[in-house]
Amino acid sequence: MKKRFFIPMALVMSMMMAVPAFAQHIYIGDTETVVSYDENGNKVITLIFDPAKRPDYMNPDSPNYWRKAEQAQMEQPTNVPALPQAGQDTNFTSQPEEETLFQPIPPLTEAPEVGTVLAEIEDMDKNGEIHFTTPYNGYSIGQCTWYARGRFQEIYGIELPFFGNARVWAERAAKYPEFEVITDLWNMPAQAIAVYAPKTDKSLPGHVCFIEYVEYDEAGMPLNIYYTDANGKHDTAKNEYTAGCDGAVVKESFDTFKETSQLALVGYILPKNAV
Repeated sequence: MKKRFFIPMALVMSMMMAVPAFAQHIYIGDTETVVSYDENGNKVITLIFDPAKRPDYMNPDSPNYWRKAEQAQMEQPTNVPALPQAGQDTNFTSQPEEETLFQPIPPLTEAPEVGTVLAEIEDMDKNGEIHFTTPYNGYSIGQCTWYARGRFQEIYGIELPFFGNARVWAERAAKYPEFEVITDLWNMPAQAIAVYAPKTDKSLPGHVCFIEYVEYDEAGMPLNIYYTDANGKHDTAKNEYTAGCDGAVVKESFDTFKETSQLALVGYILPKNAV
């Protein structure tokens, strides 16, 4: 009977009393306790029972419910060890959550199908609209550098810290200790960016593509290369993104891959110690 009488009285008190300024608010469950002082300096305690006023952290279903309530009352930092949950030993000590590290996409174990798009370039939101994914929503969409940057980040979780024309990528990557630049063209790794520079016309921007898989001969030399790119020699629409074409797997022999009529392969970029 006392509990049934207490709550309505608290509601009446809360409606009749105006809470003065500089009041201290304390939440316990569904009840807000307001401690304040009237104009004569007398302490005034107002109890308000209102589930709508309950803070999110006071939801009984939330983790560390009572600990968070105590922290809110005492204005303590929230990064304190969690109290034991039901069924845990009283000597339980919570451990800080470990940061989830990016796990690189492992190399392919067999040749990919030609024409397939391995990269996750686009996705669909809840409204059915198509958007570029995080690695591919940057600058120069549709260019070879745009795709190579995105694919490198998608595979390794590393955003390249340099920009500019493709022809200078190898020399720029060499200035960063976290990258390996291989200039021995026969030492071709998979999951690397291949860089092309102009043979004679230095005004050309060059080209970059991403090596997905390499078939080697009996001597360990590159035989067939499976790569993906954008704005390359097989692209049907230049200087713009073409769904189903940009990022599609292309297979070429090493002799065909290492040069075009105007460009020559100069090296490969990959993270340090990735070989």
